[in-house]
Amino acid sequence: MTGKQPKLSEPARRSIRRRYAEGEVSLADLVAEYSVGRSTIHRIIHGGPETSR
Repeated sequence: MTGKQPKLSEPARRSIRRRYAEGEVSLADLVAEYSVGRSTIHRIIHGGPETSR
């Protein structure tokens, strides 16, 4: 296996980025809503190995 599969679909990732950028939700809200770790949400919002653009 070459790497981990993303836990969230690309539409969910786009929604997370948009909602966070618009100030609609906090990082903690997203963690609770999607049942993932803070590091996962942080990588989606701020970029990182799992983020495809």
